Amino acid sequence: MKKREMFIKKSLISSLILVLFFSCATTNETTKKSADSNASQEETVPQLSEEELFIQEMNKYTLEFTNVPAKIKKGKTFASDFEVTVKNENGNPAADFDVCFTYPAMKDGSKLVSTSIVVKTNENGIASFNPGIISFAVKSKIQAFADITGKLESTYDVLPVPVTTADFLVESDVAAKGAIMFVFEYTEGGKPSKNSYEILSALRKKGGSMISNGPISDDTSYITASKQKIYKDTYEYVEDQFGYLIGGTVKFANPVEANEDGTYTAHLIADIYGIDMKTGNVVYEETNEYTSTGTNWSKAVESCKEKLTAIVVDSIMYGL
Repeated sequence: MKKREMFIKKSLISSLILVLFFSCATTNETTKKSADSNASQEETVPQLSEEELFIQEMNKYTLEFTNVPAKIKKGKTFASDFEVTVKNENGNPAADFDVCFTYPAMKDGSKLVSTSIVVKTNENGIASFNPGIISFAVKSKIQAFADITGKLESTYDVLPVPVTTADFLVESDVAAKGAIMFVFEYTEGGKPSKNSYEILSALRKKGGSMISNGPISDDTSYITASKQKIYKDTYEYVEDQFGYLIGGTVKFANPVEANEDGTYTAHLIADIYGIDMKTGNVVYEETNEYTSTGTNWSKAVESCKEKLTAIVVDSIMYGL
């Protein structure tokens, strides 16, 4: 009996030891897995680069143009400054904030060239800038954004910092200086016909009383002549009494299409250039096109000419 009791006690003790052993092993394994899991989570926490931290910080601010001067004439200065107000995340003015202004600075021939300048905000969070005398016509934008000099190493299609834009408008002095026009219209069949009355008339309505057809307009052989040939021959007649020579063509891109619904579609293309009569330099080149639909051939073509003329004249007024 005593031997049986002793055997039972030994069995119970052995079982208890096994239970404790496996329990501890399981606990240790669970603790190890938990520790490994925590370590893994710590390892995967993303660390922001200096560039990312800079972008994150800059996006706490807002930039807004709070003063944009009205358009001016070529050769003049804007009547007031371009002003940008910067506010922090609490909506308060941000003083000593570096604002970068990017704006049209010059023309290389007919190509527009931009530049940038960095201006600090004052105690009211305002950065002011005036580019001075503008010697060229332009219809473009001025941009303002947080200065990124030396901060961004990556290439971005869109700046990752707040950007604000405003109109930068400088009108041509063609109305005051005048122009000789040599813009030929072509027939639907592809033959030169006449100087464009529509463009001439529209430019005169802009105040350009000294805008006239060129003295060589009736000679269609000039259509294939170089710009400089046309300029030199025109100069022999008028010298620099006029500020500019405006030349080019207005053509049908393709024959007018008759649509299934009974309407007609016209597609016209205008290739226009401008030359400074004093220097002989090409200062403007632009291609514009337009498509219009009308109830018949005439209405389609007339509508297309009217819309294209408006586009061309606007382009000349802000490009020449």
